[in-house]
Amino acid sequence: MSWWPSSVMRWRDSSLSTLEDIITCFDKFTVSFEFYNQTTYDAAQPTPSELTAWTDTIAALLNVDGNCTSVAVPSILQDIYSVSLYEETAPDSTRSFCILSETNFDAASGFYVRGWGLFAVQASPAQPARSLHFAAPHPVFDMKTPMQASALFKRTGAKSLLVAGRIRTASKEPTLCVQTDSEGGPYYKTDPAHDKNEPFFGAAKTIHAWQEDHGGCQAASCAFVQMHGKAASTCAGDTAFMSTGLGRSESSLAWYTSPADAPIKRLQSEALQVFTTWNISLPSDSSCGLTATTNVFGRLLNGIAEEDVCVRDADATTVSGEFIHIEQSIMARSSEFYDAWAEAFNRAFIQR
Repeated sequence: MSWWPSSVMRWRDSSLSTLEDIITCFDKFTVSFEFYNQTTYDAAQPTPSELTAWTDTIAALLNVDGNCTSVAVPSILQDIYSVSLYEETAPDSTRSFCILSETNFDAASGFYVRGWGLFAVQASPAQPARSLHFAAPHPVFDMKTPMQASALFKRTGAKSLLVAGRIRTASKEPTLCVQTDSEGGPYYKTDPAHDKNEPFFGAAKTIHAWQEDHGGCQAASCAFVQMHGKAASTCAGDTAFMSTGLGRSESSLAWYTSPADAPIKRLQSEALQVFTTWNISLPSDSSCGLTATTNVFGRLLNGIAEEDVCVRDADATTVSGEFIHIEQSIMARSSEFYDAWAEAFNRAFIQR
């Protein structure tokens, strides 16, 4: 069934007055726990032609300059996705965003039919602007992270926002990509952090390729940031635990403690100055096991060939430092800290 929920149609209603409100609305349609069997999962996955059209549209949006309608959704996607303009009006300014979102919803469940995800860019160059790319791979499961990612995307003048369209357990079929390891698991085929066949991974690759074609990801101004959430009992001593996809080998820990500049080191330093009572750690500071060594996009950013991202960890000889993976307590994801998180990012990354 193709329809727009009335709450999404009325983007200018007072109840949907911010970008975060829009993302909250879309979050309700995330494909939920064990929704797919093998047949419905196969039907929801993009065909090769659809995946190409999906990533081509994302690439086109990354080049938009003031006019969302200049991006034509390919005919093969026109019954699945649309590009819309959302304008957020404040007393002293108006900010506009182009949003690529699914238009098909299952009438019985209310979930997305295909569940590939949502993508957004600034409709016009933000002032200030930063070469940051925010993502929320685990909507619903990691509560509040899509809204937090959208708030930081807006407040930092970031280049892009990517939100997965499926909960990581939408299928309970184990992935054939990353196998269970000491970090967690089992991992499922609808977990975009651990399965490269998820549309989220294709979108993330496209964003990275665009950045590489536009000056590369310079350490002073650029990073690919994934916002995650951890359970209260997991790494309980850490309010936020940041990693760049390296494990706990001697050389990996030495990378974190070396004096060489890296985005994650600057961000931790600035965040500790903003959140003076929080414990914000790196793997060199904490025994927390959530080091993101199995994150497939993190592996790709850290120099692992795409054909090997399911099976090979990055190490200190390949790491790029472009990847920032943040595991957070539920408190750290709260809207009351959006401005403070944005301050830390804005201090850590120069404007472009």
